[in-house]
Amino acid sequence: MKINLDEKSAKFISGLGENVYVVGGFVRNSLCGYKCTDIDIAGPMPALALSLPPRTNMTMVNHRMGTAQIIYDGVRYEYTPFRVEVYGEGGEHTPTRVSFTTDIYADAARRDFCCNAIYYDVRRDEIVDPLGGVRDAEMKILRGCNKHVFESDGLRLLRLVRLAAELDFKIEGETARAAKSMSDNLADITSERKRIELDKILHADLANDVKNAQYRGLRLLKQLDLWKNLIPELVECDGLSQPEQYHKYDVLEHSFRTVLSVPPKHNLRLAALLHDVGKAYCFKRFGNFHGHEKSSGIVARIILNRLRYPNDVIEQVVRLCNLHMYDMRGDARESKIRVFVAKNYDIIDKLTALIRADKIATGMVTPEQAAEPHRFELVRDRLVDEGAPILKRALRISGKDLADMGFESEAISAALEVLWKECIINPKNNNVEFLTRAASRLPKTPAELPQKK
Repeated sequence: MKINLDEKSAKFISGLGENVYVVGGFVRNSLCGYKCTDIDIAGPMPALALSLPPRTNMTMVNHRMGTAQIIYDGVRYEYTPFRVEVYGEGGEHTPTRVSFTTDIYADAARRDFCCNAIYYDVRRDEIVDPLGGVRDAEMKILRGCNKHVFESDGLRLLRLVRLAAELDFKIEGETARAAKSMSDNLADITSERKRIELDKILHADLANDVKNAQYRGLRLLKQLDLWKNLIPELVECDGLSQPEQYHKYDVLEHSFRTVLSVPPKHNLRLAALLHDVGKAYCFKRFGNFHGHEKSSGIVARIILNRLRYPNDVIEQVVRLCNLHMYDMRGDARESKIRVFVAKNYDIIDKLTALIRADKIATGMVTPEQAAEPHRFELVRDRLVDEGAPILKRALRISGKDLADMGFESEAISAALEVLWKECIINPKNNNVEFLTRAASRLPKTPAELPQKK
């Protein structure tokens, strides 16, 4: 077995001291033939005792754990001394007591899965395998390093799912049963850590080019009863049947299949997962799914705020949820579609991708049938070809011009909106003469504006 460590890194690690090992994902992925990225190293001595060559930058990341970040010749390494950890009740991820050891077997036993507890001795070009992780890697199995693996750290529940999906590994039976029995320990994990793992699961197919890995990850979260402490609103969608003439699957399975069918564009798979999350509320409240897109937007905002997503992500996902049913029958007037597309120009590609995936995920439409250009895309292309002022600043009249004509405060914004819509519908009208003449007929003061009902 050959570990794919480049010569420069091998020389550097060999010089750090006796019994310093490469460990974790780098070794596992190398054995499995996957790409290797982060290099984690471990050994029996504290980081400060390492024999570092000149021009090496070392920063202590966590003094309590002894973790240090080392940068040498542009390559980043993370070093941890062998240690033993003791955890309290629950799964809050932080050990109550940490002690350092020179025993590699003790260090291996505190890790998560046996395939991550394989040590590569660079100096001797040998593998040290305290827990049988090499066989697990060869058999593509995730097996817990000890029977308390999820009791001590609830985040490992999500790591189990993510790694199984990314690596295309099976979960060993006893480990799967332990995960399901400990599923409530996920409740003790911070929102930020949950969010990071969820994003990785949603894009698990990209890590090692494992086909449909993101879909398998979502299914594993269900099988291990983890959604209740990740996104409990999705649990209400499980088993919620939909009209048979339009859907083959319940709401939850439909949502998973929508994620499967969208490309990995930023925020899009998150929107696909949540685009119908409001259906459970609608059915409970009204007995049907009418207007579920608006309810989904509201529920998605609650979920994403709870998981501490950035505001820009929240706003875009909510927009996609709100808009994914717009003109579903395709009978809206051309003028309305032009304005809609212009207003949502920044997300039209994502919106049409979501609409396509939504159709495919019904089980009633094939990917080939859904591949036809969408009306929104055709209108978008026409707007571009016609030179329509998609951005308001492309109008041939400005707020200053309107102010010079006697327009006041919010009357300026209202006038620009009217003129912009006119030029989106008919781009030829985007000229100073027409816009000046049209503006002269519009209200110039706030008092003249139509009162909102």
